[in-house]
Amino acid sequence: MTVEAPLKKPADAGAIRDWMVAYITSVIEVQQDPFPVNDRFDLYGLDSIEITIMCGMMEEQFKIEVNPNEVFDHPSVSELSVYLAHRVGESSAAT
Repeated sequence: MTVEAPLKKPADAGAIRDWMVAYITSVIEVQQDPFPVNDRFDLYGLDSIEITIMCGMMEEQFKIEVNPNEVFDHPSVSELSVYLAHRVGESSAAT
């Protein structure tokens, strides 16, 4: 009988949301708790350079390509985390 290693669970929206909140609060002065996850990114004071850096770090963290334009298409932590969790799930299912 062969025992298979447990499958690594892909990141869910909550994990991605928590990561983004931790990242954003580490680079700008805003409270982490309660963090306004439904506010638009531009209300946090993030500029395009910081968004690009955040996207690159999310690529490393979640092993998925994150284009900065996706931040504008899904302009809040809540929206982007759900969108990326869906993409992470799709890429995990494909492998």
